[in-house]
Amino acid sequence: MISNKKTALKFLLESKDGLHLTAYLDNSGGAGRLRDQIRESLIVAREFLKNTLPPAEIDRFLEPIQKLSGDKKLLKEMNGNVGLFRTATSFRILNLPVTVEQICVVATTFHVKPLLRWMQVDHDFLLLGLDRRAAFLYQGNQQSFRCIDSIEASDNDQLRLEEVAIWMNEWLMDLARDAKPKLFLAGDGPLAVELPEELAYPNTYSRPLGGPFRQNSAASLCYDVRQTLIQEARKTLESALVEFYLAEDLKLGKRNIFQIAKAAIQGRVRKLIVADGIQIFGKMDPKTGGLAIHPADLDHEDDDLLDDLAQTVLAKGGEVIVAKRDEIPKGHPILAIIDRPTGESTQTLPVGQPTLEFPQRRAL
Repeated sequence: MISNKKTALKFLLESKDGLHLTAYLDNSGGAGRLRDQIRESLIVAREFLKNTLPPAEIDRFLEPIQKLSGDKKLLKEMNGNVGLFRTATSFRILNLPVTVEQICVVATTFHVKPLLRWMQVDHDFLLLGLDRRAAFLYQGNQQSFRCIDSIEASDNDQLRLEEVAIWMNEWLMDLARDAKPKLFLAGDGPLAVELPEELAYPNTYSRPLGGPFRQNSAASLCYDVRQTLIQEARKTLESALVEFYLAEDLKLGKRNIFQIAKAAIQGRVRKLIVADGIQIFGKMDPKTGGLAIHPADLDHEDDDLLDDLAQTVLAKGGEVIVAKRDEIPKGHPILAIIDRPTGESTQTLPVGQPTLEFPQRRAL
């Protein structure tokens, strides 16, 4: 079964009780560099905690991270960049297939912008490869890709539409119970064209990827799908920026973080765009949305306000898009599309929908 990433990360996105330590580690320099970053994070964490907890409790709080720094075997086995998430009662380690900047934050919530960016770009998908006598089902994302099942025609016959549809619908009911990953089809026969209409699945890409399917071409098709999903994520940001400029004309697009915070607490932020790699430290009043911005991260109650606002908008049912700092025009760290207060007349904003376009196939 494929789990929705938002569901899988729910605890990290919504945790609010007590101290929260978040550390992101750049795993491009091997296990030794990873160990050094963990030790640097421990130094930063102790500095934040020294005025909050007695020394014995600080040691207890940091003990799992301290042990990790000495576990050479585990550090060597880590793939991708790393996120460490510690509270008094939990410790989670995540491998992240997105770029991260080394950072350690101690606050009242986890620092989640890199997680939100991961959710945007690393979508699970299914790929069904069809030839005349066999079908192969693959499951993948930006990190992994594997064949999970296959079906063959019996007695040298061709595969029949009905048997493939029954087989696939059984798989889809099991795999997509919690999430609805996009299903791509590959193959050039009538089966690939007719099958989508027989599948009781709402997220099937309507057109086959094109060309005949062969098992030895699956890796190349996986590359195409991954690139397409990355392009889709980029188009989602481009569409959101267009929507923001239209909203500004209606006085519903906001750049001012103080106005955005008040609207977020009221549940009126429909869509939020925040910059990753930028931190604005301070405190937010959870009742009014009032902000106190500080020039630096002064204590464990100072959070990255961009991060706090992202979590607030998500909790209120809004959409959050995390962008690289150079992807938001004029360097704005935060943009918001808000709804009018209850009772005011409304206008519908035209919203552009990203479309899937496949890159030109590479030669094998």
